[in-house]
Amino acid sequence: MTKVLNQNVRQRHVFYVPGYDPMPPRRYRELYRAEGEKQAKISGYELSLKRSTERSKHYHWTVETKNGDAQTETRVEFLQWNDIVFESMRNSIPTTYWLLLRTLWLYLSSGALFALRRLRLAPILAAMYPVVVLMGQILFSGLLGKIVASFVGAFQD
Repeated sequence: MTKVLNQNVRQRHVFYVPGYDPMPPRRYRELYRAEGEKQAKISGYELSLKRSTERSKHYHWTVETKNGDAQTETRVEFLQWNDIVFESMRNSIPTTYWLLLRTLWLYLSSGALFALRRLRLAPILAAMYPVVVLMGQILFSGLLGKIVASFVGAFQD
């Protein structure tokens, strides 16, 4: 038999990671405010959103909710897309291709590549886009090298 504990959450800390989405954090805060108010009205609780005055490395805001006697304060911390992108772009070209090979191996060895077939097209494109672009760069570089070599060879004769 399972025992259910009646516990109210009083504080939460939410990390939002948008990925490679270039929308600014303020846009997400406003979207959260507008949609949160609608949801609060539908569900019958109070919601207030305010900008946090606390200094932090990441953009964040505070949400207070009141549902009957239960009150919850939530700090929503936004991890900006450019932090993620810049960190991933610091790699050298050989490291990038090594990561490509490692990722392909993980996709193949775990069966994830074959499981992607069951998804809609958008997630497949999102997963395979980096692979296709990097492989396209390799093919383009090889083709360009072959063309340059043929021109150099033609002038040497």
